Amino acid sequence: VGPVLIDFDGNEMLDVSGSYGVNVAGYDVYKGFVDRGWERVRDLGPNVLGPVHPVIMDVITPLRKISGLDEVSFHMSGTEAVMAAVRLVRFNTQRPLVVTFGGTYHGWWDGMQPGAGNERFTNDVLSVKDMSPASMAMIKARASEIAAVLISPLQGLNPGKPPPSDLVLMDSKMRATNDRIKDYTDWLHQLRQVCTEYNIPLVFDEVYTGFRMRPGGAQEFYDIQADMVVYGKTLGGGMPVGVVCGKRSLMHRFDPTHPLRVNYVIGTFAAAPITLGAMAEFLKWQALPETTALYAEAENKVERFIQSTNKEFISHNLPMRVDSLTTVWTVLFNQPGRYHWMFQYYLRAEGLALSWVGTGRCLFSLDFTEDQYEQTKLALLRAGVKMQQDGWWWTGEDQVTASAISKRMVTELVSSLVGLRK
Repeated sequence: VGPVLIDFDGNEMLDVSGSYGVNVAGYDVYKGFVDRGWERVRDLGPNVLGPVHPVIMDVITPLRKISGLDEVSFHMSGTEAVMAAVRLVRFNTQRPLVVTFGGTYHGWWDGMQPGAGNERFTNDVLSVKDMSPASMAMIKARASEIAAVLISPLQGLNPGKPPPSDLVLMDSKMRATNDRIKDYTDWLHQLRQVCTEYNIPLVFDEVYTGFRMRPGGAQEFYDIQADMVVYGKTLGGGMPVGVVCGKRSLMHRFDPTHPLRVNYVIGTFAAAPITLGAMAEFLKWQALPETTALYAEAENKVERFIQSTNKEFISHNLPMRVDSLTTVWTVLFNQPGRYHWMFQYYLRAEGLALSWVGTGRCLFSLDFTEDQYEQTKLALLRAGVKMQQDGWWWTGEDQVTASAISKRMVTELVSSLVGLRK
């Protein structure tokens, strides 16, 4: 019922994973989207592919309005949609480079994924620091080579840093989040101006944030019109989907001046009837006035949750806090520590269901009740108290620094590699 999951052994867990960003409306709502979407296309069937079902117009029309863009391209996942977007901007600008910021995640494709988990050297992707004058100067200097600048709007949660995840907790540093959200918003507006001035397409990767931060997504939240927007996850209404919306000049699949120069982007199940039906139902729900009210109500609930939880952390002398960007929230630590990553296991023991990024990125769906926000707060508090009692945070008189912890970890790693022991 609602965000409560029951495992094989009958244990109840409160789901704050959000199904990797998919669950905005609430699981029961998506059941309705799929049921009603299937009714729309039942006569044709789920896998008549090639010809498109007329329901596609109930998807394209609102997407063009929401995105503020000309054309819509359908794909089968968020990663595939990002792949298509990057290929489209390179093809239509005839430039090789793509700029990303802060090691943000734009899907598992090795042509874009930064850092751990990708062994390919992506020399055609420039990953630079956001909110940096040097980065802005580089974009201006290399404008003639840049096919697009990609933004992950979730970066507003932690401007200037890698995205929150338990992997980044391994470096032991203390992290700040959206205390600087206004500065980040101002910086995005400056970036929009530079991209316009230098004729560089600005692409919003809204696979995660689309229809979560606002009914109109991050474009509405930051009040910025992108040249291309990538959607996925929740837009499918419970079905897997990826979508690219873009300016007509960036969406060409062939070169009008060289007809044999073709940009081949296709997918067998793209715009499958059953997916279109569920999407149409989601977009119908999304346009309702009461849905807009749900977003505002949820944002207020999250803000109260953040304030209340942080007060409890302070009163119990726990070295952490929570922070949020709309209904996305994260756990942060205000003192260095080597074992911050272990906190996720204490949370799971207290009945919270987390995604693979653990405490790095958690989500509230719109169907969370006041009691469930309170339940989440108490689970965080109990987990923190137990972790402190178990001695995983330094409490001695001598202050331990992040630098000292990192050096010790490097020493131990090198020692293990060369067979030494200390």
